[in-house]
Amino acid sequence: MQKLSKKILAEIKKQKIAPRERWIFLIKNYGIWALAIVALLLAAVFVGTSIADLLEAEWELRPHFPGGQLNFFAHTIPFFWFVGIAAAVVLAFFLLRKTKRGYRFGLIALAGSILTASIAGGVSLLSTGLLPKFQEFRMMNFPPHFDESEWQNPDEGFLIGEIIISEGVVLSISSLDGSIWEVDISDAKIPPQFDFVVGDRVRVIGEKNGINSLEAEFIRPEIPEHMREMMRERKMQMHAY
Repeated sequence: MQKLSKKILAEIKKQKIAPRERWIFLIKNYGIWALAIVALLLAAVFVGTSIADLLEAEWELRPHFPGGQLNFFAHTIPFFWFVGIAAAVVLAFFLLRKTKRGYRFGLIALAGSILTASIAGGVSLLSTGLLPKFQEFRMMNFPPHFDESEWQNPDEGFLIGEIIISEGVVLSISSLDGSIWEVDISDAKIPPQFDFVVGDRVRVIGEKNGINSLEAEFIRPEIPEHMREMMRERKMQMHAY
């Protein structure tokens, strides 16, 4: 054993290996913790934004949504948020494993703790003004897109198009294929404060009751109302500058 120790010491002297200063290890450890905290905050923001999207979703349309209820959730929470949540959680996991005592935590326990912290953080952010900023970023850069092949199906009661005439309880809508549809909205469920302005694009769910004629059960702007309001405010701010 003594011979081995002497051999190791001799090799260390030969290669001129010197111990690193303690402050280097401290900076590295604190840096990893700081990055891990940032990753956890990002995960909380993505989770909170997803929850906010769910709270503001068009839940009335869920049972009637074209493509089924899974398609409804796919439109409500975009894939962008899931990618952000997964990336932030994975990054936080690997960073925490690299901390001084990170190896002591089991994989499942650590992963569960990170997910719990992300959800708790996301819920706590709902009462702040931070999440609308992220929703606005998503709308400006990844706007919602409704599959035309799903909504352009009047025989099944789905129609998307532009209002060309608005007269009382009957709208004339130019569909995506250029045909004109008369839509009766007398019994339709309409969002509060939604005005039928010529030139606006709308989505209609209802029942075909004649040639190029629909009786609407639901009518919504092409872009959900809360998103329209955010985009309107954003444009006003841009014009103000």
